[in-house]
Amino acid sequence: MEEMEEELKCPVCGSFYREPIILPCSHNLCQACARNILVQTPESESPQSRRASGSGVSDYDYLDLDKMSLYSEADSGYGSYGGFASAPTTPCQKSPNGVRVFPPAMPPPPTHLSPALAPVPRNSCITCPQCHRSLILDDRGLRGFPKNRVLEGVIDRYQQSKAAALKCQLCEKAPKEATVMCEQCDVFYCDPCRLRCHPPRGPLAKHRLVPPAQGRVSRRLSPRKVSTCTDHELENHSMYCVQCKMPVCYQCLEEGKHSSHEVKALGAMWKLHKVVRDQISHCTVKLRQTTGLMEYCLEVIKENDPSGFLQISDALIRRVHLTEDQWGKGTLTPRMTTDFDLSLDNSPLLQSIHQLDFVQVKVAWFAFDPGSAHSDIIFSNDNLTVTCSSYDDRVVLGKTGFSKGVHYWELTIDRYDNHPDPAFGVARIDVMKDVMLGKDDKAWAMYVDNNRSWFMHNNSHTNRTEGGITKGATIGVLLDLNRKTLTFFINNEQQGPIAFENVEGLFFPAVSLNRNVQVTLHTGLPVPDFYSSRASIA
Repeated sequence: MEEMEEELKCPVCGSFYREPIILPCSHNLCQACARNILVQTPESESPQSRRASGSGVSDYDYLDLDKMSLYSEADSGYGSYGGFASAPTTPCQKSPNGVRVFPPAMPPPPTHLSPALAPVPRNSCITCPQCHRSLILDDRGLRGFPKNRVLEGVIDRYQQSKAAALKCQLCEKAPKEATVMCEQCDVFYCDPCRLRCHPPRGPLAKHRLVPPAQGRVSRRLSPRKVSTCTDHELENHSMYCVQCKMPVCYQCLEEGKHSSHEVKALGAMWKLHKVVRDQISHCTVKLRQTTGLMEYCLEVIKENDPSGFLQISDALIRRVHLTEDQWGKGTLTPRMTTDFDLSLDNSPLLQSIHQLDFVQVKVAWFAFDPGSAHSDIIFSNDNLTVTCSSYDDRVVLGKTGFSKGVHYWELTIDRYDNHPDPAFGVARIDVMKDVMLGKDDKAWAMYVDNNRSWFMHNNSHTNRTEGGITKGATIGVLLDLNRKTLTFFINNEQQGPIAFENVEGLFFPAVSLNRNVQVTLHTGLPVPDFYSSRASIA
């Protein structure tokens, strides 16, 4: 459970969440921390003024992302929030756990009310320190954000289990709570046992005593040991044999088989291959983060609060999909020189991610995938909206592949000029990207114009249907891998019978279009009610 701890800490204060609230972007903040990072926006940016001007906004209106200066890990940690021309710049700082946050321009006025109930300045804006999305609060202020009761419960259980584990190891009967840990003895002591068994005199006076929590961490970090030569046990490794690719000692060079080989100083080779250590560190961080997410998910599943669970389950589903995508795409492929052969076996962890199941989830959240798309595809709106720079048809796939279950997603036509023929459907990962979807045997698609639609696979056209698309139309794609069928809809009306049958394997959502078309993807949608009823009867 210790790997889960970072999941339970606020990105602003770095401590365990206190009265956590859920932002619309699904990230969490302490109520007090949320208030501390509020900034006030000009009147022209308020939801009321936008409604008065006729522009539609939601209760929590997200500001344009291009108003935010984003920072890489290489910068100094300071910058400015340049979101409003009339607003004073505010320094961007790092929280205790390294996440950049935007503090208020002036400290909040003193109040005896809780952070959620205290009045919020008019036109207040809050920026999520994790995804950097900004939103303007409505009249409810922080009261409009739901409380994450499930997260509070997980934190309580975690802290109780952690406190229970730190007991004295020398108490004979009922162990008392440990007060210190000796790093040299590697033992947790309560005060009476420490005075009796570890007096601060003689050789023990030089031992380092640390708080129990710090001692737990130091236990996991084993000290670096000086390695000795396997052939000469009394000699330490001091050189590196380039030909044999192994550390050696001086005696090996004088009398052993390495005497005629090229050797280099061990320290110099250690620095030369720093990329290996960096990669190990990178992989270790990713493994710890993923393990922490898995442990947190398992704790969430234990909750018996249905409304609290459903309140956060969608956000966790998206995070699991994102983590799975990172592992599946080889994000952690080791980068190294040819002198080393280092591999990372992620199959057990990937299998565990696949086994995470939130009440038999039947919806999936995903976006379009820039990594596998044709180079002419243009992305926007967090990779949910695509168009093309070419007059020829180009293919783009979704980030998530499906091999089982029932899945439904929609695409809205944002722009439709000069009567092009966009195509929508599913495809294998190795589908051709420079022709219309359905031209090869790797895709199953429906392509449409302004009057008709056709189904196409392997350049074979079937079932011409009256009824096309215009700007604002909605295309629905229903992939039922339980029944091995693919069905299409235009504006909630099914196009012909089932488009394709006997579809099985791994499929990715797919679209082909040219520069005359722009579409936006909508995911996380439930299966249409009429289809669910029909499937249950069947």
